[in-house]
Amino acid sequence: MTSRIGTLHVYEGVHTLLRELHDLGQKLAIVTTSPNMVPDEAIKVYGWPIDIVIGYHQVTRRKPHPEGLILAMQKGGAISSETIHIGDKPADTQASRAAGVAAIGAAWGAADVEALKASEPDFVANTVADLRSYLLTKL
Repeated sequence: MTSRIGTLHVYEGVHTLLRELHDLGQKLAIVTTSPNMVPDEAIKVYGWPIDIVIGYHQVTRRKPHPEGLILAMQKGGAISSETIHIGDKPADTQASRAAGVAAIGAAWGAADVEALKASEPDFVANTVADLRSYLLTKL
């Protein structure tokens, strides 16, 4: 079976931002409700510097439950007060709150931006450039 990952749209600035955060010493994780093979393939195809992947099969409770975020923090040796979770769904904000981490709403990828905003993340980034500016003020 041939992967279609390389044909999917990646928002402008994502590759650069991931590399920049990695170069600044930040541990990067993907916590997803998809099986690991999806992010693993994207990491391989795009050369993303992702340290940790927590997928569907590694948790028994999915977002909005914080289990995946907590597992990622444990694997990365992170603490909640220094962790930021970026997501495009209200369930991501809920998981962030339950894990005690900062919640960033990625409006550029949200299917329902108003629902994302209504979940009251700490910050809503309309573009990857907005996210970059926000993150670099926090590091």
